Amino acid sequence: MEETSVKVCLFGDLSVSLGNNTVTCSGTRSKKVWDLLAYLFYHRGRSVTSDEITSLLWSNTGESPKNAMKTALHRARSLLDSLSDGLGHKVILFKDGGYSLSPDVKITVDVEEFDSLLRSARDASPDEATDIYLRAISIYTGDFANILSSESWVIPISAYYHNLYVITVEKIVPKLEEAKRFKEGVDIAKAALRVDPYHEHFYQLLMRCLLQTGARDEVVTVYEEMSKLLLSTFGVMPDKESRSLYREALKTVNISTVSPDAVKEQLTEIGNISGALLCDYDFFRMMYQAKARMIARTGDAIHIALLTLQSRTKSDIAQKSIEIAMDNLEKHLCASLRKGDLISRCSVSQFVIMLPQANYENSCAVCQRFIDSFEKKYSHSPLKINYFVHSVTPSTDN
Repeated sequence: MEETSVKVCLFGDLSVSLGNNTVTCSGTRSKKVWDLLAYLFYHRGRSVTSDEITSLLWSNTGESPKNAMKTALHRARSLLDSLSDGLGHKVILFKDGGYSLSPDVKITVDVEEFDSLLRSARDASPDEATDIYLRAISIYTGDFANILSSESWVIPISAYYHNLYVITVEKIVPKLEEAKRFKEGVDIAKAALRVDPYHEHFYQLLMRCLLQTGARDEVVTVYEEMSKLLLSTFGVMPDKESRSLYREALKTVNISTVSPDAVKEQLTEIGNISGALLCDYDFFRMMYQAKARMIARTGDAIHIALLTLQSRTKSDIAQKSIEIAMDNLEKHLCASLRKGDLISRCSVSQFVIMLPQANYENSCAVCQRFIDSFEKKYSHSPLKINYFVHSVTPSTDN
């Protein structure tokens, strides 16, 4: 029989290719078919029984497991037949009560290649290992069987390979930095963030490499996007290392002197200026500290207000409702407060406001007026706003 070379991708989007022809997993109608194919391809070194497959794939579906298995198997073979006539029966064999993949068909599976490359890298010289790791990373286009991520058999395998991928990226990008291969480091970090957009260390690797290429503006953009994502999703701010890279990016690389007029022009706010100033939490913290130093000398009154969104009932509120309410709250704050006031998101459901030249009673009145106007405008919102006001504590010498 003429040898057939079949390429199987289990990372990211599931696919099977033969020459220039490819079939991919798309839509929920074919999900169980791909569930079956992915299970067989991943376990292709052994025979799996019908009972093993049905107990994993159809135990809680409400369908007749055996009939569902037969239907899925027929469709799986038909799917492979679309690559080459009769390929389905050549690849998927039934023998001695179990299903296995034919040893006579050449099959390459990306997961096996990934494992093989990582093993090779461990035994290679440092220079060779770097390029081998890069090849392994290029194979990992997404988490294992992404579309099947809720399947019980997929979860531990996906977590295992995701962890291996993270470890590999965190190992290889610093090696690229040492070799001054910064552009490659940028590409690897960006690809890693497409796989895991919530992994802060990937952002730090990206920002470090971008700084080395001189792309300071891009570092600032990366930091601001990361900050917004972490805050809106987890209610946390970037850590000390991220903030340090951000501040480094803000430094000018222009060594020539700047005229007073040029400095004034750079610092002047452009456009139609109205309402409060919205800023990120890192900047807000610096302004708080600056004001705390100032009032230690002047004795001026500055107060901080914390606005918190809470449910009107004891029921849980969907994250989407909180996100919508926070966006509406941000717009209303910017439009309603004074030009001298400063606003920042400080958690998933909270804003912090700096109210200069306002005593405690006035600050409370400002908050209550704002809440009344907001709740009148969004009267059908399932959320309400609570506030807490305290004064800025003057800085003292240690």
